[in-house]
Amino acid sequence: MTDRVRSIRALWSGKVLPIFLVLFLVCTPIAANGQETDDIKQEVINLVLNYHVSGIQLEDLNTESIEAVIESLNDPYSEYLSGNRYQQFVDSLENNYVGIGIRVGENERGFFVLEVFADTPAEESGMLEGDYIIAVNGTETDGLTLQELVGRITGDAGTQVGITVDRGGQTLNLSVERRDIHQPPLTARLMEQGIGYIRIVSFSSDADERFFEETDRLMQEGMRALILDLRNNPGGYLETAGRMAARFVEDGVLIYARDRNGNEETYHISNTHPLDIPVLILINEYSASASEVLAGSLQDHGIARLVGQKSYGKGSVQSLFKLSDGSVLKLTVQEYLTPARRPVNLVGLEPDVVVYGEAAQLITALQLAGDVNVKVELGPESMKVNGEPVLDRFTVIRENGMIYVPSRVLAALVEGEAEWDAKNRSVTIRAPRAEAEFAVESEGVLLRDGVSFIALNRFRTNFAPFAWSDVNGTVTLIEDGGK
Repeated sequence: MTDRVRSIRALWSGKVLPIFLVLFLVCTPIAANGQETDDIKQEVINLVLNYHVSGIQLEDLNTESIEAVIESLNDPYSEYLSGNRYQQFVDSLENNYVGIGIRVGENERGFFVLEVFADTPAEESGMLEGDYIIAVNGTETDGLTLQELVGRITGDAGTQVGITVDRGGQTLNLSVERRDIHQPPLTARLMEQGIGYIRIVSFSSDADERFFEETDRLMQEGMRALILDLRNNPGGYLETAGRMAARFVEDGVLIYARDRNGNEETYHISNTHPLDIPVLILINEYSASASEVLAGSLQDHGIARLVGQKSYGKGSVQSLFKLSDGSVLKLTVQEYLTPARRPVNLVGLEPDVVVYGEAAQLITALQLAGDVNVKVELGPESMKVNGEPVLDRFTVIRENGMIYVPSRVLAALVEGEAEWDAKNRSVTIRAPRAEAEFAVESEGVLLRDGVSFIALNRFRTNFAPFAWSDVNGTVTLIEDGGK
């Protein structure tokens, strides 16, 4: 019996890890309890010899243990999962975890709340974005790593954790209950000038339904172009990615998948009433698996332009095989190609427009989507582009009565690009309206920790009109003076 299942998501722990694409769950009959380990190992060996994409032979396997068999494959995506590990694996795919419902950032001041998820214990306790977490259960957080902090906050569902936060110099003690949390797979909103923005966190089993609901809502509100943000998205269910792609494709190919024998399988998608609007897709080096399926398909069909950096390059396909004792073998069985038969595995997708930096990427996508007023807010703990938080964390520098902002952000704001010249220690900004070189030794230009900064008044002499404000520690930049 073969059941179609979907793809798989990575855990987030301060960085994005690549994860897996699952197409099939092959179920074998469940045998009696007490099966010998050697019997399970033999099941694993047989499955590897029959299905692994490499076509590996028995003499090339180390059969001392299941772990040794898997290591022989030299394949980071094949894995043996016991019952508990498999459940954790499934929970991670579905964005389920036990916690309080926050996303945490870190800067030179310490750990701060980057995002508070709606309808969670953190929101109920009154925790706010920008709060600094200075103690957990009475123990100070100074000196902890981010993973150690997360370890202290998480625990068993139904238990309490004490979080002490610093909010604008005021110390608050919050008691928060740990609960089962389901993180929403995506967020969506309509920006000004009818530009829809959807950030997809993962391709969980409910993400495609949410995607259809949100695109319908945005269309009703007047959406004329769409930005899909797949940055830092490690993947999810293939079926979810396919249904999302079909939102835009009347009839076409999602991927071609090839097995160890060169047999090719075509995955078709279709929609009787596809959306007909411009689409920009944001990708970076951590966009992987199902993210690459969706982005590559829409790019090849001429529906979307990719903006950002080359994607991760996870173009292999895993199947889940249930073993007789209830454990699961996750095994690479295919590699896939895009509709234009481009390889993805170990190659990645090349963006149509190469842009570095989260803020600059979103600014560029907004400009490509149409005539949009771009506003960038650089605060002490957050950075927003047209109201959307981005992960870039740049400190605004104030020296000698001048305000300095990273050159990459300024370049994107004037629809240009910044190029660093290491030999001359200068940055050149090329934009449609002007071009200028800023030497580090010159007035109004700084180099700090490998990042070039340009004073706003110096920048405006070359790229006017340009407006900014500095209120309560937040610098707001407005393209073309808020045209």
